[in-house]
Amino acid sequence: MNILITVVLGLLGFLILVASHELGHFTFAKLFGIRVPTFSIGMGPKLFGFKRNGTDYIFSLFPIGGYVHVYGMEKGEMNGEPDEFLSKSLWKQYFVIFGGPLFSFLLGLFLFYGSVLSTGVSVIENAPISIINNGNKATSIPFQNNDSIISVNGKKIVYWNDVYKYLSKNGANEFTVIRHDSIASITLPKNKFNIIKNISPEIPAVIGQVERNSAADKAGIKTGDKILKIDSVPVNNWDGFVGIIKKNVNNKLNLSVLRGKDTLSISVIPKPQKGLDHDTIVTYGAIGVMVKTAMVKVNPVYALYLAYDQSISSIKLIGYQLKLLIEKKVSAKMLGGPISIIKLTGDYANWGVAALIGFIAFISINLALINILPFPPLDGGQIVMFTLYRIMGKKLSEKVMMFIEYTGFALIILLMLYVTYNDIFRLFHK
Repeated sequence: MNILITVVLGLLGFLILVASHELGHFTFAKLFGIRVPTFSIGMGPKLFGFKRNGTDYIFSLFPIGGYVHVYGMEKGEMNGEPDEFLSKSLWKQYFVIFGGPLFSFLLGLFLFYGSVLSTGVSVIENAPISIINNGNKATSIPFQNNDSIISVNGKKIVYWNDVYKYLSKNGANEFTVIRHDSIASITLPKNKFNIIKNISPEIPAVIGQVERNSAADKAGIKTGDKILKIDSVPVNNWDGFVGIIKKNVNNKLNLSVLRGKDTLSISVIPKPQKGLDHDTIVTYGAIGVMVKTAMVKVNPVYALYLAYDQSISSIKLIGYQLKLLIEKKVSAKMLGGPISIIKLTGDYANWGVAALIGFIAFISINLALINILPFPPLDGGQIVMFTLYRIMGKKLSEKVMMFIEYTGFALIILLMLYVTYNDIFRLFHK
């Protein structure tokens, strides 16, 4: 993607994240009658803006953040006036502070919901079974390779995803399969439910989507191409295709491709990409393609359930990544800041609008989770500070307050400098 478009999309996505977060603080402050002198998108000197209902709405020079000035939270503003932050009840203070993370989470949920509702969900066509893991050898798996599941508990299977959709966790599951041109019935007892995790469909190696400007795109690979061979090795399914690509970082591969009725020879060089393999960061080859899937529309209620599920899954993933970071199983060099967000926004835009929306939703939920950590000057740290203030019945001494605030800000600034260094290093050392 053109670098200018990448930067513009990245900045726009980043500013949407900032604006949503700050709008949460602003909304609850206004709702509870607290004075809000300034609402800024961006940091530093004011570029332009307007004033309405006692608030200056401004756009500032540096698009790396934003802030809401809630009156009565800063030094010299705590005078006991009725429209001050500390003049309000504790629960109102909590809502004002927690409003930022709440709105960030709601933005992520809304974006996931809008994406699912407008584009539907990606599903894999039903295909014969490929047993991928026998698990405990003492446990027999009643399915066989090349079984085709045609129904689960009496419900017809059209897409592989339907297998999981119609499963019952509370009782036995009845499967009807086609095996060697005949019909067979399989009963999976309740205590054998997890066996279903050991099987997957034999997905054909057909290209469903090609990332713009990727290695595959530049090589001339198209949507709908079927991969027959890589060098002299036959490719029987998608997993086999991906496995070879991953093992050949920066190695030239010759692909035999079926396009319509023609068989073509295409050369491609997988580019290095980093990702998680269990608890370890690994480098593997990637060419920028996705498997062929179908998009199925869902009703608004089910779409909301799916969006909520995506949001919770995002929280779990973020928590897992933080755990690995704390346990030093992944390097702090993997941390990224605003530059990384802007770059990744452009990268995801190469996959289309749905991927871009999903990425912004994930980052918004990431912002919500990080901000509730009990660390000054994050929102979670502010909640701790004001809770201590109420418990003690008086403010901490000015020296203590200044030490906590300055230490927190210094650590945040150091962290921002560190992640910005990581961002710049990655840009020039690919």
